[in-house]
Amino acid sequence: MGALRRAAVVAAAALALAPAAAAKPLVVHARLDDTTVLFGEPIQARVSVVADRSVRRSSIRVDEDLAPLTVTASAHTARAGSVVEVTRVAVCMTAPCVARTFPRLRSVVVTATLRDGRSVRATASWPQLSVRGRVVAADLARARPPFRASVAVPPATYRIDPATLAWLLVALAIVTGLGALALGAGELRRRRARAPRASRDPLERALRLVREAESRPAPDRRRAAGLLARLLRDRDAPLARTASDLAWAKPQPEPDDLEVLASDTERTAR
Repeated sequence: MGALRRAAVVAAAALALAPAAAAKPLVVHARLDDTTVLFGEPIQARVSVVADRSVRRSSIRVDEDLAPLTVTASAHTARAGSVVEVTRVAVCMTAPCVARTFPRLRSVVVTATLRDGRSVRATASWPQLSVRGRVVAADLARARPPFRASVAVPPATYRIDPATLAWLLVALAIVTGLGALALGAGELRRRRARAPRASRDPLERALRLVREAESRPAPDRRRAAGLLARLLRDRDAPLARTASDLAWAKPQPEPDDLEVLASDTERTAR
């Protein structure tokens, strides 16, 4: 809808400027959508250029300076046949805009190149703009000037009330701490449960393996005797030699020999 409206505006501008364009290669018209505006109100500034067939359309350049207005959007260019229209949006936001008499806007300058290589130039003046302030003398005379909108800071809003959130975080911290204590206590109990097995005398374990090896094949009996020999090396040298000889005995250590070795070791240990 916006593009259709702009096309209609350009076409209307072409019809309005057609008689003048018949005599000149460039005809320029500058206009404001409204010549009386309020301070801070957007202003549509339009420059329409009608070029005849002798002008290279791509060479048309529009030079416009809207100071002291402030341009708030980039220029929009529309083309329809021989008409080029450039539209800008500006706003009065500076002190010079609200002077007793608004300063005259600088004329628009349009340049182009003809098909024979010559340059042409055309100008157009803007209509006089009048900017009215939004505050009248009666407003300034009051001790408390009126405002169209409230200037008070609105009350803060929260998805969760801060006091409720604080209690929830405290409860979460307590639950987390209790969970950590429970995990630590469980781990401590497991370590204590494993401690007796870890601290059992290796000699007792070796004697148990020797007695179990009495009913096992010869290689197991040799390994059990060898383990006992290594453990007895620093405790009882004679028994250690007996266990070592039994581990290497030929043809093989007998179950009865292991039983005697285990009994002798137990008596020595006691």
